[in-house]
Amino acid sequence: MELSFVLSALRRRFWVVSLFALLGALPGLLSDPPAGNQYRSVAELIIQQPTQANSNSFAGDPDRYVVGQLSVLNGAALVTEVAQANGLGVADVRDAVTIEQIPQTDVVEISAVYPEPNVANSLAQGYVDSYLDTLETSRSDEDELDRLDREISILQNRLSNLNTRIAEGMDEYLALLRTRDPAPPVPQADVVDPAAVTEKNLAEAELRQLQGQKNDLKSSSRLRVNTRVIQNATLPTEPLPAGGQFLLAGGLFAGAMLGVVAALAWARFSTKVLDEETASDILGAPVVSEFPHYRSLARQPIAAFQSLPRSAVHVIDQLCVRAEAKAQVDGPLSVVVVGTQRSAGATTLALAMAERFASGGSSVVVVDADVRDPRITAIFNAAGDGGIPAVVTNDGALVDQRGQSVFTRTMDPEVSVLGLGSSRGAASLRRDTVAAMMDAARRKAQIVVVDGGPALDLASTLQATALADAVVLAVPLARQKSDLLSDLSRQLDAVRDKLLPVVTSPARRPARGAIISSEGLIAMPGLMASRPPDASRPGVDLTVPPPEDLPTKADHETMVFGNEAAAPSSSPAPPPPKQSQQHPEPAAPPRSS
Repeated sequence: MELSFVLSALRRRFWVVSLFALLGALPGLLSDPPAGNQYRSVAELIIQQPTQANSNSFAGDPDRYVVGQLSVLNGAALVTEVAQANGLGVADVRDAVTIEQIPQTDVVEISAVYPEPNVANSLAQGYVDSYLDTLETSRSDEDELDRLDREISILQNRLSNLNTRIAEGMDEYLALLRTRDPAPPVPQADVVDPAAVTEKNLAEAELRQLQGQKNDLKSSSRLRVNTRVIQNATLPTEPLPAGGQFLLAGGLFAGAMLGVVAALAWARFSTKVLDEETASDILGAPVVSEFPHYRSLARQPIAAFQSLPRSAVHVIDQLCVRAEAKAQVDGPLSVVVVGTQRSAGATTLALAMAERFASGGSSVVVVDADVRDPRITAIFNAAGDGGIPAVVTNDGALVDQRGQSVFTRTMDPEVSVLGLGSSRGAASLRRDTVAAMMDAARRKAQIVVVDGGPALDLASTLQATALADAVVLAVPLARQKSDLLSDLSRQLDAVRDKLLPVVTSPARRPARGAIISSEGLIAMPGLMASRPPDASRPGVDLTVPPPEDLPTKADHETMVFGNEAAAPSSSPAPPPPKQSQQHPEPAAPPRSS
């Protein structure tokens, strides 16, 4: 599992980690606080394996010896002795005292926790003293040594008397050596006094045995006192922190770890695209940038055209530059903006790019090619103009049959709109009429921006992407399924070299069929097309079909804005005055027509 995947999964599913951490902390938050303060006293002993002995009883693993001594410390005899010394029950002592070996050492820690600090100190020190008393045998050793010394002294005196007796028996033979010549042979001592020699040999053997016992006793005494105290029991002065704090911290940590595992598992087996890197791999094209979510743009897409938020300017400028880099040097630039699904943010991107191109001095035509949701047509009140139906009917002419322009003017004089006209625009825009639409728009302006809606909604949209210089793909990463994106990637394989993916965070889809006009009202496309034409307004096609050929209000859903019904106006409202641009710097240099 790569680090980038882990970081992306945790960033996107951070709420899962937070939820699990909160659930883990609940036991600590809901646990009852302790009835009173608790004091902890600690004593430490070092228990080492013997290094000298007359036997092999302690040979082996040092830890094995320490574990054996832990059994002695936890034995019933020691617990009973400590309990009696402190006037407590055996169960109370067992609950209060904890005996543990510090890992990888021969040190044993004895800790006692009790509401009274003096009692806690007495319990811990009582264990130390009682344990050492079981090992301390110096008094019995001294008695035994005294006994052995007395017996050895008696044997030594006895041997001295026997030696004197044997020497007196040998004096007679030694005198003959001095008086006779030649000297007679001297007999052995066992011949002269065999009883004394035999008694001497027995005394010497007994003396050696007693001396051996004395040496063994001294060596054994040194082994039994090998355990020593490192730290006597401390007298606690501060109570322990409340137990709920440890439970809270532990639960928080454990819950967070489980949340991390759950978030990674969810991301691993989820059907949705995880991050930008995954989207780039599926589409086979690097993601250009991420267009942030703005409430103002979510409420009214016209805000992307009138007053683009400051933090979004850099994103749109970068997108415009990338799109112009794919254009032919001697021809107009055509950009098709599509989404991976409905309400992906394609209309917002198209309006923002059109205005940024216009701010650089280029003439721009915005084409509304989303026949299932003609939002741009509604925003700029372009339903009454000729639009795409007039272009198709008049073989690509820029004026309708009465000489009126098929384009709708906007509050920016450099930007005009080629809308869907009346309700017949949906029938007019087909795969075979896309070329005429694109050609008319290119003859009108230096830059053509097409709002195509979802890329796979219509065959005409795919045809427009094939005829365009650049294809901007809005990818709502938060709700984008990987299998649908893979299918879209296969469909756009022919235009992959001019694909510019952009990650978007659009708002929820509005009511089905509802669009937002420049006045900020939600209206239905068919109802906005049924208004009477205004001859005084430039760019209005006077050949709009009569009302009987248009959908009636009964054919559509009731529109509601807040708590009041929003009925279509009887006459078109003039477009609002253009707001001053917050960022006058051009998105791209002017293009020659």
